[in-house]
Amino acid sequence: MRLAARCSHLPSVAEALHRVFLPIPQATLSNSCRRNLPRSTFSEIQTCHASFFAKAKPNRPSQPFQSTRQPSTGPTRDEGIAASDIQIVNDDKSLGPSQNLKRTLASIDRNACFILQVGDKVHPRYEEYPEPELGDPDTRPRIPVCKIVDKKAFRLSQIQKDKAKKNAALTTKQIELNWAISQHDLSHRLDKLKEFLTQGRRVEVVFGKKRKGWMQRKDVTDEEAQALLHQIREAVKTVENSREWQSMEGQARRQAIMFFEAKKK
Repeated sequence: MRLAARCSHLPSVAEALHRVFLPIPQATLSNSCRRNLPRSTFSEIQTCHASFFAKAKPNRPSQPFQSTRQPSTGPTRDEGIAASDIQIVNDDKSLGPSQNLKRTLASIDRNACFILQVGDKVHPRYEEYPEPELGDPDTRPRIPVCKIVDKKAFRLSQIQKDKAKKNAALTTKQIELNWAISQHDLSHRLDKLKEFLTQGRRVEVVFGKKRKGWMQRKDVTDEEAQALLHQIREAVKTVENSREWQSMEGQARRQAIMFFEAKKK
């Protein structure tokens, strides 16, 4: 009977788990509960409860959201425009009235067009405000000036620009020298030669002007002329992937052309 009476006061499995995994303040444990629980069982429950919540991470104050997205390096467009109102450039180059950016985006075909920011100006509401004094900053609110751009036309224009850049890189540059050039002037010309080669351009080093004919300031010996050619070739070697792609045309101490380029990797 004593054993039965004692077992009747033992907690069930559900009650024991409930007490282990939910916080039970000391004050909520009545004296009757303390008396009814065996000392060993009560001690085990308290130990498990303390160790469980000791491992739990404390609540931390929420931090403001910080986007990890890198800022775009391309043109400012669509939702990337940092304003609620914009002005659209019309076909006749005039500016339309200010309008809400979100409503404007909703009114166009987003699959075929986009809104591109091309500049900014003083907001129309503040144009009548007095302009700042000379040297003072203009603190009047500004509004983005935008265009509605056709995506296909924009891509085509970008392709044409890329082609123009490639063609510019292949443009041949000319550097004019004379056989009696001073070392100071030669140093500047060689720096320019290396700069063009670094840009991937072809360079022609021309001795004597083609239109006015070759004019020599003073007589130079063959050794001095060959030393000049050697100095130019050595300067070209300092530029990575550069070479003399064609033999020199003409003669030393006379009108001549040297041909250099940067090799494609």
